[in-house]
Amino acid sequence: MKEKLHYLLCGLAMGAADVVPGVSGGTIAFITGIYDKLLNGIKAFNATFFRLFFSGRWKEALVLIPWGFLLPLLAGIITSIFSLARLTLHLLHTWPEALWAFFFGLIISSILLMTRGLRMPAVNVALLILGALFAWFLTGAEAMVAEHTLPHIFLAGFIALCAMILPGISGSFMLVIMGQYAYILSAVVHLDLPVLLTFIAGGLCGLMSFSRVLSACFRRYPSQTSAALIGVMAGSLRTVWPWHDGTLPAFPPALDGMVFIAAMTCAAGVALPLIIQHIASTRRR
Repeated sequence: MKEKLHYLLCGLAMGAADVVPGVSGGTIAFITGIYDKLLNGIKAFNATFFRLFFSGRWKEALVLIPWGFLLPLLAGIITSIFSLARLTLHLLHTWPEALWAFFFGLIISSILLMTRGLRMPAVNVALLILGALFAWFLTGAEAMVAEHTLPHIFLAGFIALCAMILPGISGSFMLVIMGQYAYILSAVVHLDLPVLLTFIAGGLCGLMSFSRVLSACFRRYPSQTSAALIGVMAGSLRTVWPWHDGTLPAFPPALDGMVFIAAMTCAAGVALPLIIQHIASTRRR
């Protein structure tokens, strides 16, 4: 029961993060220690599952899926998107610097945790730098003017959900770049089912394909993949820095109370993953 509650809370955090352009649900999965489980859970929807399911052997198909993990996680994500997301968006409009500083601290702490014990030969350093440059330039891209046809919505779902499970790259931010963010958010608020179902279909296709690519990379090249993802997370810090001049990070305009509040929320963001990791390691002992 405690484990399922943990997965539910992870889902709530992932859903709230995925609504904010610039913050990745994949990063939250890394912080909470469920990233491998997430990839393996998505991968369970494989050719064997669909062959059994569509041939009427439903029970045999369903036992292949880790429902004890996926159901509470999905319940948390969906609940968060339709409820906590409103609070997140409210904070984004009323206390933007404090919220962005909190996410900045989260990512800094995640990078510190991921680099523990990671070997850094020249190839890993190169991959880290390439990952950082990729994320830096991607997060500086300007939004496109997009059409809101169902094929475009399907493609947006495919790309956004691929980004969602990639630490450092926000699915919501990809929607902003594709010019679909406000449209999809409006569809969520107004329960526009044709748009939502098309978006979900594209997202599921993206999840099931990209999770296999990531899982294969981790299996064959674990340290190199981790180094590249650390770079991506480092490059994405450009987006979550609380103050900007256009698309570039900038110093705060004045050393006022908001800077102090942002510093405190950033410190909380740094501390939270370290506390979670400490509790998890204590339980394992």
